[in-house]
Amino acid sequence: MSEPRATLFDRLKSWANAFLHFISSALFINNLLALIGASFVLILFVSWWLRCYTHHGQELMIKNYVGILQEDAREDAEDHSFQLVIEDSVFMVGKPPGLIIAQNPVAGSKVKEERKIYVTITKQQADMIPFASLPMMYGKEINVIRKILKQQYKIDCEILSERYDQGPPNVILEVIYEGDTLVNARRKSPKYAQVSKGSTIQFVISKDVSESVQMPDLVCQPLAEADFLLKANRLTLGDIYLDETVTNRQTAYVIKQAPPYTNGLIATKGDTISLWLTQAKPARCPETMQGNGND
Repeated sequence: MSEPRATLFDRLKSWANAFLHFISSALFINNLLALIGASFVLILFVSWWLRCYTHHGQELMIKNYVGILQEDAREDAEDHSFQLVIEDSVFMVGKPPGLIIAQNPVAGSKVKEERKIYVTITKQQADMIPFASLPMMYGKEINVIRKILKQQYKIDCEILSERYDQGPPNVILEVIYEGDTLVNARRKSPKYAQVSKGSTIQFVISKDVSESVQMPDLVCQPLAEADFLLKANRLTLGDIYLDETVTNRQTAYVIKQAPPYTNGLIATKGDTISLWLTQAKPARCPETMQGNGND
């Protein structure tokens, strides 16, 4: 019985030696390393694919591109998997070309990847407005025409000079654009003239021989508007006092004038009016000014 047992032991020992020899061989080690490397690569690939699969179609939040130049916004949008599409362009006075002024969807909206963002940008060339489409100006009160041109057409007005006329004062006698007289007593409707949005039209207006003029109410008016009203009433802009908030005098608002306005107060042409300004529109001021009694 001892012989068969010895033979079985010898066989087991031989198999063990063979196994140890096999796993310590270069062939086994190389194959094992290759298998480990392949498994690692496979795990990385599966992880990447799962990440892409789970993120695909997820909602992303759109940034605010209003106030940013088109090229900068386009680069940022592409980095966030969006497409920027120019839907419209408009001319805006004082704004550089290519500035985004509106976007759809709006900032903060959640959308899918590759979503198109439609934007409106500013353009360099001003819109041309046919003169015939503007309101009739000859014989009209200057303050009425000034408000219409400013609010509806973004056109500024300037009083070039005044001339005595038998009619009421502050009536338009001539309309001048870029040095050319477009409207006067003999010419009332130029056919082919055009004016650019944001430009300035000059006027010659009527005056009377009286030295008296009604005091305008300048409180709540921007300085540029107050200055125009003073000139229209043949009054002089005097000292200007700024509070600590003022950063732009022309857009600052009048909070006090001297002499102060009272209904029916009469001033003398050439009188000096001093103004006190603050930058923000005071809360007590109405949203839409109702005029000053000269409209």
